[in-house]
Amino acid sequence: MKCPKCHADNSDTSRFCGNCATQLMRGGQRPDSLTKTFESPVHALSKGSLVAGKYRIIEEIGRGGMGIVYKAEDTTLARSVAIKVLPEVFTDDPERLARFEREAKLLASLNHPNIATIFGLEETNGERFLVMELVDGETLGERIRRGPLPLEQALKVCLQIAEGVEAAHERGIIHRDLKPANVKLTPDDKVKVLDFGLAKAFYEGGEASDPSNSPTITEQMTEAGVILGTAAYMSPEQAKGKPVDKRADIWAFGCILYECLTGKRAFPGDTATESMATILRGEPDWDSLPADTPGYVRALLRRCLRKEPKERVRDIGDARVEILEGLSEPDEVIPVFRRFSPRRLLSIGAGLLLVGLLSGMLAMKFLKPPASSTSQPVASFHIKVEPGHWLDGLQTNAEANRPTRTALVISNDGSFIVYSAIAENPGPRDKPRLYLRRINELEAKPIAGTEGGIQPFLSPDDRWVGFWADGKLYKIPIEGGVPATMIYDTGNSFAEFGASWHDNTIVFTEGDATGLSRISADGGQPEFLTHPDPKREESSHRLPFWLPDGRAVLFTVMRHVWDTQPWVALLQLQTREWRVLLQNAAEARYVPTGHLVFLRQGTLMAVRFDLDRLQVLGQPYSVLEDVMQALVGGSAGTNSAAGQLSVSRTGTLLYARGGVLPPREDSLVWVDQKGVEQPVAPLTFPFFAPRLSPDGQRIAYGTGGKEWQIWVYDLTRGTNSRLTSEGWATYPVWTSDGKRLIFNWQKSGVPNLFWQAYDGSSPMERLTTSEYEEYPGSWSPDRERLVLVEIRPGTGGDIALFETRSGRISSFLNSKNEELYPELSPDGRWIAYTSDETGRNEVYIRPFPGPGGKWQVSGNGGMQPLWSKNGKHLFYRWWDQMWAVDIQTGSSFSISNRRMLFVRPGYGWGHPIRSYDLSLDGQQFLMIKPEQRKPSPITEMILIQNWFEELKRLVPTGKK
Repeated sequence: MKCPKCHADNSDTSRFCGNCATQLMRGGQRPDSLTKTFESPVHALSKGSLVAGKYRIIEEIGRGGMGIVYKAEDTTLARSVAIKVLPEVFTDDPERLARFEREAKLLASLNHPNIATIFGLEETNGERFLVMELVDGETLGERIRRGPLPLEQALKVCLQIAEGVEAAHERGIIHRDLKPANVKLTPDDKVKVLDFGLAKAFYEGGEASDPSNSPTITEQMTEAGVILGTAAYMSPEQAKGKPVDKRADIWAFGCILYECLTGKRAFPGDTATESMATILRGEPDWDSLPADTPGYVRALLRRCLRKEPKERVRDIGDARVEILEGLSEPDEVIPVFRRFSPRRLLSIGAGLLLVGLLSGMLAMKFLKPPASSTSQPVASFHIKVEPGHWLDGLQTNAEANRPTRTALVISNDGSFIVYSAIAENPGPRDKPRLYLRRINELEAKPIAGTEGGIQPFLSPDDRWVGFWADGKLYKIPIEGGVPATMIYDTGNSFAEFGASWHDNTIVFTEGDATGLSRISADGGQPEFLTHPDPKREESSHRLPFWLPDGRAVLFTVMRHVWDTQPWVALLQLQTREWRVLLQNAAEARYVPTGHLVFLRQGTLMAVRFDLDRLQVLGQPYSVLEDVMQALVGGSAGTNSAAGQLSVSRTGTLLYARGGVLPPREDSLVWVDQKGVEQPVAPLTFPFFAPRLSPDGQRIAYGTGGKEWQIWVYDLTRGTNSRLTSEGWATYPVWTSDGKRLIFNWQKSGVPNLFWQAYDGSSPMERLTTSEYEEYPGSWSPDRERLVLVEIRPGTGGDIALFETRSGRISSFLNSKNEELYPELSPDGRWIAYTSDETGRNEVYIRPFPGPGGKWQVSGNGGMQPLWSKNGKHLFYRWWDQMWAVDIQTGSSFSISNRRMLFVRPGYGWGHPIRSYDLSLDGQQFLMIKPEQRKPSPITEMILIQNWFEELKRLVPTGKK
């Protein structure tokens, strides 16, 4: 389409000229009219009337193109809600209504402290209405009209906005209409984002001269070529009618942050067209920012408001982290902005420049000219891993053939590489080993004496390589040939998490729930350096790295085994005190350019570091993306936070590509006793331990990945609601009456048992206080007792009883063996469980609460027993197999007809709690169908020589 003003060619879908921003008109469309006027009648509800049998109307609180909004009382749950009655246009158009219902169900799944919750979609007398959380307070737009917010308040408000938007983006939901008018400030200083995602479900029109109230939605909804969002906050791609993704929200977030700081819009205009022109061709008035605006905030604003989406901040979580770290920065990091005005800074700078020029002239008189620069060009090389091998076979994530420990290291002088690898299709006796590849040679050769070797690390002089093998710490000359010398035996073959060598001392981590230790490179007994403190939200300390002078050690703090946003901390050896340096960070190391480099969600970051004061300076910056890092929701082994990178002292970077493995997109399925399956719900999550409610109408489950929380899916209504919203919650179990869920929860300390009403109508309550990790099993029919699992040092899992009346916990099975998966029979007279007393896990039954003997149910291995509802059958799993036996518990006890029902590889294995459930009729199993992932083994390493030159360019330190 030709522009009527500049005659430039534009795409047929564009609404504004990409050259001059003139609005492109079709037919009789008037300028500034983005959509057709939408005036659909909405029936008003009278005060005091009862809607849908339980919502009593209190008063009208607003109206607009999306309908009329009322304050109402939910008489069932005794809470105030907001009711938004939809225009008749939705009920008259079946296709539009169906689309809206789909969106409403998705939006109802959002449950976050900074998002106004949608409770449901209801119907009464042919009218549809949304039931939403009622949020008191003024909008951010109303607050800004009184003037700009103080710096700290503006950052705290925008931090909460970012937290809410991030939670929605992780669920695949984009706001599309983020603006100050859609943000509420509650009286207790909380932020709530309103109408989240409704821009995809509604549309409205009407001509508007005020761009803050310009049309939000077009008739074609989310198709390409459609403008979504309010004009003053639209991203350039929205204005041009291009497809929209989460980066449009990041643009709008930048507009809001600017407006909070300045009190005026980033892209002003008296009409929608003028606003669009400024968005497409202009820039915000950066000089309007307050003089005390920190440099990192200015940089963040510019990155959010880049016109090209690919040049913007990639994820709203990055903006959140920058603001969070900025708020926690000490004032001395940015004192110059707080002490001087721009004019004063200019005069100071001019004076310093004059002094510098005079000094330079004197230096030139008495000194020789400096030598020419010795910097070398940055060069990148791809080093193939030999065919038939992939890295770190022993500690590999089976989901995608990715190593979960650091499997490569480059020498300090940059002349050679050591890595661990194993055959592509290893047999039962095949083990990984270490390989040596010199940079000036074309092939790698195995290092003799390193069979079973993983996690290589080098001595400071590059003459020795240290490694782990079968839970033992070894060293061997780099050329091999001499049997490896064992330094220490941890007794644990799978839980070592890194080591670092300085002088003749090695610092390492030997287990999942341990701190740092150090030991002489000649062997001996280790000395503990740190102990994880549950009160400080610490589960383990790992991935150590010595600083050059040996005064301190960098390490990674995991808050729990599922932590995907760990911390980087620094331990000072003289005082044995440590402190957190960086959040959402792991695998930190110091490099001679004066930087700390570390991994954040598969991106290599760099931040300036004062080695004398041991302090981080300024904000971190991204320097390299897509570095392989083991951060996935799962067990301690797969979620190690280790990255595949190494840096030499001479400036060579070695790494492998792969980023962070995204959370699994598993699904829930029903599987009958013949193995035939059918889907349960249109949900994809990394599911854990689904449980069917006693009435069979709801499914409670836990999710992994970035957020470990409890959700409830309503099978009848098709709605999905998150119950918990903070901390880490796992393994839900219904109470016998179906009113509550009990689950394992922790925010700091060890995970204990809590419970809460399944619909969130009451707050979460603590049930147990124990020094041991606790996981719920099953309830007795009278609800007087709960059998549970306690994880104790030395014995592993033990079975205990929780008395609901007294709150007392007593031991039921506590032996040197591991007992797990306790399940009470429907009549409460028998308990089935798993024990490894024979050296292999088997299923047993014994009287409950006793006394009496026991009977072995499984034949050649068994775990996760589950009773049928009538108590006549017991089901159990043995890895991928589902088994069943018939049980007689009348005058005599007997077990008969043991049979395998079906095999389902990988269908939701669980530890220490059962990973499946049973339908009420006992004919179908509720199971987790795993996402089929294509393996992505490392086939090459990338070596970048003279990388320090690139690092200094990206993150200058001022050093030469």
